[in-house]
Amino acid sequence: MDQPKIDEKKIEKFSMGVTIFILLAALTIGEFSIASVGRSLGPVLMLVALIKASLIVRDYMHIGRLFATEEE
Repeated sequence: MDQPKIDEKKIEKFSMGVTIFILLAALTIGEFSIASVGRSLGPVLMLVALIKASLIVRDYMHIGRLFATEEE
């Protein structure tokens, strides 16, 4: 195994995790702001919640590994 290649993959995964974390934080702040504006924006809040849930499932729960082959 090539050590620099492994380190490069770890750095890439870490930076992707940090990016997703920042995106989730921004969406949460936006969600709070939307909720503060009015009660009639429930569908918008549900959409934001679905986006956040899909990011969490895809990037933190590693759901893609269930469908990946051994070689990937």
